[in-house]
Amino acid sequence: MTLRLKSTEERPPICSGKEFSTTTASSFNICKVTDGKSILKMLEQVMIQVEYDYFADRRLNIINPLFRELCLIIAEVLVLDQDTIIKINGSNISAHVVQEVFSQLRNDHVRLVFNNFRDVAERVFNKKAYLRTALYNSVFEIESHYANDIRVTF
Repeated sequence: MTLRLKSTEERPPICSGKEFSTTTASSFNICKVTDGKSILKMLEQVMIQVEYDYFADRRLNIINPLFRELCLIIAEVLVLDQDTIIKINGSNISAHVVQEVFSQLRNDHVRLVFNNFRDVAERVFNKKAYLRTALYNSVFEIESHYANDIRVTF
């Protein structure tokens, strides 16, 4: 039996090499090409890497849009030029290093970031930087997070 899920957004279209705009409502229909790499093509690869379809709420048959945003942040980092500097938790880190860490991200990392972001009680002003840092840190702390959960629960 195959479960067909409705996503709150459609899958990204094939890129034609146009400029990507984050300010327009149709920004996912236009692509940014960086050194021959398209954000939307990379987004499709990231969605496979993190098993995007498993984020669906089985009762409501939808996927929370925050999961797509997280995948888009990952894809954006992965298409950056390796000489670019990215700010992670206030530190300037080479894009090459961040890309290596982001290539390790899987479903459980993204789900951890989603759950932690959902539980934040204070207002986050720069959500993109916050989520980028959270994704980066999740690779390093996922084991200790679950070990702590088990220790606290039992």
